[in-house]
Amino acid sequence: MRHIDRRVVRALVACAGVCGIAALAIAASGSVSIHVGPVHLRARGPARALGAAIVFALLGAAAGRAAVADALAWWWTVIETQAARAAVVLAALATIVGLAWGTFVAGGSDSYCYLNQAELFARGAVRDLDPLATDPAWPGTVWSFAPAGHTPSKTVPGAVVPICPPGYPVIMAGVRVALGRTAMFWVTPLMGGVAVFLAFLIGRRLGGPAAGLLGAMLTASSPTFLYQIVQPMNDITTAALWCAAVVVARRTDGGAAVRALWTGLLAGMALTVRPNLAPLAAVTALICLSGPPARPLRDRAVDVAVFGAAAAPGLLFVMLIQNAMYGSPLASGYGDPRELFAASHILPNLQRYTRWLLEVHTPFIAAAAAAPFVLRGDARRQAIWLLIVAIVTVACYLPYVVFDAWWYTRFLLPAIPLLLALAAAVVAAILHRAPPSIRSLVFYVIASGLTIIFLRTAVDRDVFRLRGFEWRYRSTGEYVTHLPSDAAFVTGHQTGSLRFYSGRSAVGWGDIDPGRLAEALAFLRRHGRHPYLLFESWEEPDFKKRFAGDPLGQLDWPPIIEIDGNVRIYDPEDADRHRRGETVRTEQVVTTAR
Repeated sequence: MRHIDRRVVRALVACAGVCGIAALAIAASGSVSIHVGPVHLRARGPARALGAAIVFALLGAAAGRAAVADALAWWWTVIETQAARAAVVLAALATIVGLAWGTFVAGGSDSYCYLNQAELFARGAVRDLDPLATDPAWPGTVWSFAPAGHTPSKTVPGAVVPICPPGYPVIMAGVRVALGRTAMFWVTPLMGGVAVFLAFLIGRRLGGPAAGLLGAMLTASSPTFLYQIVQPMNDITTAALWCAAVVVARRTDGGAAVRALWTGLLAGMALTVRPNLAPLAAVTALICLSGPPARPLRDRAVDVAVFGAAAAPGLLFVMLIQNAMYGSPLASGYGDPRELFAASHILPNLQRYTRWLLEVHTPFIAAAAAAPFVLRGDARRQAIWLLIVAIVTVACYLPYVVFDAWWYTRFLLPAIPLLLALAAAVVAAILHRAPPSIRSLVFYVIASGLTIIFLRTAVDRDVFRLRGFEWRYRSTGEYVTHLPSDAAFVTGHQTGSLRFYSGRSAVGWGDIDPGRLAEALAFLRRHGRHPYLLFESWEEPDFKKRFAGDPLGQLDWPPIIEIDGNVRIYDPEDADRHRRGETVRTEQVVTTAR
């Protein structure tokens, strides 16, 4: 065995590593079931995979310590020479995850806002007009006609406008025009792949190929990243654009003015997607200027001018859209900034974001703070700038509204790939002080262990079940197209999705005056609509409480349709029929997410 071919030893070491990863994955998940065509692989426990790993390791060890060390050193060389190709594969896998597990649904406030705004832009409009909203006889407020993620227009009576920033919908609108409606959902997964590869570039610049590969692996498996890559929201695109701006700002090839131009363009694009991160534009401008200190002041002034000129169109675009939608270039759809931002929010948000980041990314992410002390030379300067970008990103959200769900770490996504790349660079810097054989072994343990932990956390937090959770919006919206074309819905949580999928009118019951439900239904009939009441099951108690004194407010007759046991549709005209003893049949509809 001492004379075994070293290629065989390398293969044995690799097999031991693969089986070890499988054992860790099975131990973390409890069981694994894989279908590949007619082949079905199932493992109920880690014992077999762990046993195989031990067998392969012992066979390799039989060749001698020197042969194993040589094999481990060879694999470290492979890691460093093939890291870029591996990063491309990781980026592709991230995109595939986004496409395979993507919700592909216009559901709640955020997703419907972005998708409907993209539809508006695709047809050259900035607002939706609803003639019903101009009739003062409506027994409620104009907010009844504003679907999820929208607000009544302050400049055009009867119009509603999206509340979300325009940059991400503009990208989707371009895709919509070129490739169709479904293609809008592809934007986030594709931008997620870009973000993963940018994390590799950032890590490689800080600590070499291994650091880049580890940063890309951890970004691709980040629970926050995975939670957002499956939803049609702007968080992933925001992260990709700011990461790209950081990468370009620190490039050393090409002229300084060219670097300032491209950084400014990327910063301007990022501002259209998430305008409240404007302070990051100033930071990336400073990164551009942080080149050799010997450069004349006049050259630096030119760089600032070039950066500003390149970023200005993005800012101007946002202001023009905001003026068209909200009546002022400085207004936003989210409301009065004095109500959204407050000093009293800072401490609660700091506590929450710190706890959430550590919970979903383990304390490993805190190693990013050690980068300026571990790295040397230009890498140290880069680490300081990246930490500043991360700190500014967090600071932008500390005064913002206090939320109480871990997935609001999505706001921090521009910082998360940077922090993971910094932590990876710290690991790589420490590993470079060890022999190559030790490097590959420790890298394997850290990379596989953290990736499995991240993925286990993502599974536990329902990342891969979001499509099922969101499916009710699409199944309901598509099914109601079977109802008469004059159908109008009094509903709550599904005001946006009903419009998106069926094109039918939908008004929110929460803004109808208590005790005036019958008037609202009569109003819809006068306008040639057949009113229906549509609720998710959890909404019905609140509806009954609000309209307790109304004859129709208790929903004491059977619905005409029940979809997936969760959504019920009532025809108010059935109420009297039911009270007269006539039979009202409920159609049970069962759908499956696709």
